[in-house]
Amino acid sequence: MEDIPYNINIMNDLGIIIASGDSNRIGTSHRAAERAIKEKKIIEVYQDTHLEKKGTNEPIIYEDTIIGVVGITGDPNEVRPFTKIVKTVALLLIEELNIYKQKEENRVAKNEFLKQVRLSDGMYTELLKKEASEKYELELGQPYYGVFAERKEILRAIASKKELFEWSEGSIIFMETVDSLETATNEFIIISSSEKNINQILQDIKQTYALLSFLNTKKEGINKTESCYLANLFSFSLPPNQKLLKKIKEVAPEYAETLISFARNNKSINDTSLELHIHRNTLNYRIQKIEELTGKNPRIWYELWELFYHFAYHSMNEDVNERTSFI
Repeated sequence: MEDIPYNINIMNDLGIIIASGDSNRIGTSHRAAERAIKEKKIIEVYQDTHLEKKGTNEPIIYEDTIIGVVGITGDPNEVRPFTKIVKTVALLLIEELNIYKQKEENRVAKNEFLKQVRLSDGMYTELLKKEASEKYELELGQPYYGVFAERKEILRAIASKKELFEWSEGSIIFMETVDSLETATNEFIIISSSEKNINQILQDIKQTYALLSFLNTKKEGINKTESCYLANLFSFSLPPNQKLLKKIKEVAPEYAETLISFARNNKSINDTSLELHIHRNTLNYRIQKIEELTGKNPRIWYELWELFYHFAYHSMNEDVNERTSFI
C-alpha cells in the first residue's frame, strides 16, 4: 500500500511471508508472526535483532481461526494504527472472496442439478428428488410453470423467494401458478406450459428463446412456449443436408438477415424492403442471389422452410462455438 509509509508483510497460518513490500522476504519465515500465531495475540517488537525487526504483528482471525498475520515494520507506537487498517482490509477481502466462492459453488451445483434433471428425462432417482426438495424446494414429478427472463432481476421482482437457475441466455424459476404474471411485467419473459416435466419445460423454453432470437421477434411482455409452434424446429431432430449447410455457411454473413426478414414478413417484397430499409430492386437481387448460391428459391414455401431450417441450424451452432471458444 503506497499510502502507508512502512513495509507491510502478510504471513500465512504457518508464519511464512506470502506478500511483502520487500520481495526478498517472500517465502521466508517470520519469527514474530510465528509467535503471534502460537500465542494467539499481537506481538510487538521494539528493538531490531538478528532474528526479528521491530514492528507490530497482529493475527488475522476469521471465523475463530487464525488464518494469517499482518506485520508492519517500524516503531510499534507509530505503525500500530496502520496494522489495524491493513487487518480490517484483509478481512473484508477474505469475506468478499468467500462470498464469491460460495456463490460460484452454488451456481455450479445448480447447473449440475439441471443437467441431471435433463439426463433423467422424467425418471428421477430418489437422491435427485431429495436434492430437489431439500435444496431447491422443488417436487420432481409435480407440474410447474417455467418462467424465463434474460435479466435475473426481473425474476427476483416476480418471485423473490423462488430458487433461480441459470438457463440458456438468461435465468429461470419454477412456479406452481402464473396467474398473477399476466399484468406483472412489461419485460420480455417466456412462460412454459405446466403440462410437462421440468426437462421438457427447459427444452421448450430454450427452443422458444432460440426461435425468437433468430427471428429477432423478442417482444416485451409474456411470450408463451405453446404459442411458438416453430420452436420445435430448434430441437434440430432432422439432420441437415450437409451440402446445403456448407453453402449456407458461405452466404449466411451477407444474406441471413434478408432471409429472416423475408420469412417474417410472409414473403412480402414491400414489407421486407421497408423493414430492411432497402429498395425493392435490391431485395429482389438478394433473393435471386440466395437462389443462385444455394439452389433453393426463397419464393417457394417449402424451399424457404428448408433454407430457414439450415440458416437456423448454422446460426445456433455458430453461437455455441463462439461461447465455448471462451471457456
